[in-house]
Amino acid sequence: MKKQLPLLIIITLFVSSNLYAQEAAKDTSYWKKSSQFGANFSNAGFSDWVAGGQNATGFNVFFNTKGEYARDKTTWANDLQLQYGILDNGSGTRKSIDRLFFDTKVGRKLSKVWSLVGGLNFQTQFTSGYKYGANADGSDLKISNLFAPAFITEYVGFEWKPKPFFNIVFAPGAFRQTIVSDESVFQKNKSGVLQPAYGVPVGKSLQNDVAIMQIVASFDKDVAKNVNLKLRYSIFIDANKPANTDNRLDAKLAAKINKYFSATFDLILLYDDDQSFQIQQARNLGLGFLYTF
Repeated sequence: MKKQLPLLIIITLFVSSNLYAQEAAKDTSYWKKSSQFGANFSNAGFSDWVAGGQNATGFNVFFNTKGEYARDKTTWANDLQLQYGILDNGSGTRKSIDRLFFDTKVGRKLSKVWSLVGGLNFQTQFTSGYKYGANADGSDLKISNLFAPAFITEYVGFEWKPKPFFNIVFAPGAFRQTIVSDESVFQKNKSGVLQPAYGVPVGKSLQNDVAIMQIVASFDKDVAKNVNLKLRYSIFIDANKPANTDNRLDAKLAAKINKYFSATFDLILLYDDDQSFQIQQARNLGLGFLYTF
């Protein structure tokens, strides 16, 4: 069953997307949809530069699509975000950013600002990640891969939405599955003993966790003319270790220069003691093509 999880997740995403498309086709007057496709390019070059420097070329693409359905007291929101980037700095081609994010949420309004909601969130990456040159022989150490890790969270809770662009979901008893489907991601300590990976015990590929409370706050608004800001901050208070709260912030700022060009900035801040006792940070700045439809 565990080996079938990736296939089941893909089927779930496919079915959800098809239902989303079919419902939208029936009556688009209840849907509010938006999509973005972008491609950014960067290049740094040096020749006889006394102060030193490293030639580097980077390229990344992203695709975001969002659909929100509202009819009477029923709401349904879907958010898909795909992003991938590569960088060549003379030492080889390496990835710079890698993200697959899907969120679906169904709600029933209880009042003007409160709703009963249930949803599913899925996050993973597309390709392998490495610590370059980290092995004793100087080779690259694999530390991640597609579905290694992957995080699935299911929840039922209450949503407070005082503004169309801002909401907070409170979900007591949320469930989270952490998947590590690639055994090579498990690393050995200095004594040569395999260690858990992303909270998944050695010999297993799945770890289940239950939250005392999960809180997710989302913000999506044009903060200035042709400037959009997206924020998603999540807190997961694990019932087995409530003192060690998992926190994650995803931020994206997109500034449209003209019809087809924009500047984008991505930032991820993460604290999860199953991965590291340090605050992890990933950021990406790009200038390039953006098409909104």
